[in-house]
Amino acid sequence: MNRRDIAWGTTLAALVAVTSATTTPALADDTGDVLGALEDFRKAMVDGNGAHLLELSHDDMSFGHAGGVVQTKVEFVKTVVDKVEVFHSIKLYDHAIHVSGDLAVARHTFDAFILYQGKDQNFLLNVVQVWKKQDGRWRLFVRQAYKLPA
Repeated sequence: MNRRDIAWGTTLAALVAVTSATTTPALADDTGDVLGALEDFRKAMVDGNGAHLLELSHDDMSFGHAGGVVQTKVEFVKTVVDKVEVFHSIKLYDHAIHVSGDLAVARHTFDAFILYQGKDQNFLLNVVQVWKKQDGRWRLFVRQAYKLPA
């Protein structure tokens, strides 16, 4: 190694140390805030609380179901309010959240008991969500569910 490589390596190491020291707490707070928004959204689905779902959703939200149906914010909230889908219970677990600026990717397992197509059914799905921070609050921007492999 020459002096230039050593100097560059030292500078890079210092930059990483300073960046990590200054951004880690904010990212940790944001991760907790995203997890809180996920929980609020889950509760609003179970409670059938359309007003809260609207508040937690980005205006351009795309809500994808495992069966291939994709709904807008208004379409999804309408299915909940009109009781087309009734979420008797929802458990979310195996969370993995990655925050990058004003975007967060949240992955989890969705385990729910739902009145769907006129029948009570259990759903066990993988879900990926993209949350966007807007006006200081995390709002659901994209949600896509996938069936777990058999």
